[in-house]
Amino acid sequence: MNCGLGNLDTLKGQLLGSSHKKESQFDDVIIALGQGVAGAMDQFCNREFAYAENFTEIFMGNRSFWFVKKYPFVSFSKVELKYFASDNWTDISAQPLIINPETGQFNFGYTLGPAPLQVRITYTGGYWFQTLEPDNDGYAVLNTKDDPGYPASLPQAVQNSPNLTPPGIEPYKFILPSQLRLAWLMQCRAVWDSFDKLGLSLVDKPGQQTDVKELGLSPFVRQILKSYIRYQLS
Repeated sequence: MNCGLGNLDTLKGQLLGSSHKKESQFDDVIIALGQGVAGAMDQFCNREFAYAENFTEIFMGNRSFWFVKKYPFVSFSKVELKYFASDNWTDISAQPLIINPETGQFNFGYTLGPAPLQVRITYTGGYWFQTLEPDNDGYAVLNTKDDPGYPASLPQAVQNSPNLTPPGIEPYKFILPSQLRLAWLMQCRAVWDSFDKLGLSLVDKPGQQTDVKELGLSPFVRQILKSYIRYQLS
């Protein structure tokens, strides 16, 4: 199960420890927490870290380049244009196009057209991480002993990346960086530690309460994420 930037087994191991890992009473909260923290990291960096195939983005054509939200990317399927909302998309994938899989840049070489011309890109990219679960006997949410195929390997598209035309980048570069994984786990831990597990209140130390509004990204997590920010106006 995709819990943000890892699977449920990994996140429960960090938050509950091995002695309580099989307990299922907090599964829903932990899943929501992991996905919420990953979403906050995406928002902070103005990108989407998780790997996806045939992902689409739409933007104005009054520019000569675009940095996609999911990178590194494996390949692009097509680039399309349309002017009016009622128009059909016109495929221009055969037009001159310079791409940089590691930085996520699509360079068209020229401005495609004045606003409100729209451009739609379809591509495959992002960081891959394990979403299948190991022996999950006792997990009420998953209700299964294990996920078939665990552990999953890199997607076939990623494995074939170096053999594309033009050649792509090395498959290992698509694995979620250890720094991002650490940032996600640390922020999940920080939020989890702020919860009263009985659901009565948010607590910090005995006699003190933590306001939900104060649960932003920690300074250390922000420092890690600075080098992953995507600088691209929508």
